[in-house]
This record gives sequence, structure tokens and C-alpha cells, in this order.
Amino acid sequence: MKLRKKITNTVQVLTHVKQKLQFVQVENEEQKIGLKDIETKVSQKRDILNRTKQAKDALRVDNQHLQQKCGMLGNHPLLYDYEERKDEKEELTNLLQKLKIKHTDTTLNCNKLHRKIEGAEKVTATN
Repeated sequence: MKLRKKITNTVQVLTHVKQKLQFVQVENEEQKIGLKDIETKVSQKRDILNRTKQAKDALRVDNQHLQQKCGMLGNHPLLYDYEERKDEKEELTNLLQKLKIKHTDTTLNCNKLHRKIEGAEKVTATN
């Protein structure tokens, strides 16, 4: 009787373990299918990421070329300094023109005075 009870109990445990094994195997297969789906999605997203990175790099290169072509347009401090220098050059050019005119007038006045002095010397020499 004891042996029969033990055998029955062992058979029940084995049956339960077998059922559990089948359940776990089915669950495992479902998980494998889910994993394959996730791996497919990850692979697609990696491809998208790689293409996006390549596009970003291409845009970065294009941006660098455009910045080199536009020169000072994007560089505000450089533009500001350029405008200041240009204004300063114009002011100095105007000052130079005024000084040249003043120099010419002074030279003419000096020449007139020299002639007057020479004329006065001739007059005093003849007297």
C-alpha cells in the first residue's frame, strides 16, 4: 500500500512536472517569437539611425562649406569690426584731403610771402 501510494504520488509529480515543462516550452517559444520581432525592430531602427547619422554628417559638411563661402556674413563681431574700420578709413581719408588742401594753401601763402620779401629786397636794394 505504501509503495502504491508512493508510486501514485511520484506519477502525479512527474505528470505535473511534464505539464509544467510543456507550458514552459510553449512560453519559451512565444518569448523566442517576441525576441525575433524585437530584434527585427532593433535592426530596422539601427538602419534608420545609421542613415540619419550619415545625413547629419553630410549636412555638417555642407554647412561647413557654406560657412566658408559666406565669409564674414555669419561672423557678427568680424562684421562689426569691418564696419568700424571702414568708417575710420573714410574719416582718415577726409582728414587727409583737408590736410592736403591746407598744405597747398599754406605753400601758396609761403610762396606769396617769399615773392613779397624778394620784391621788398629788390626795392630796398635799388634804393
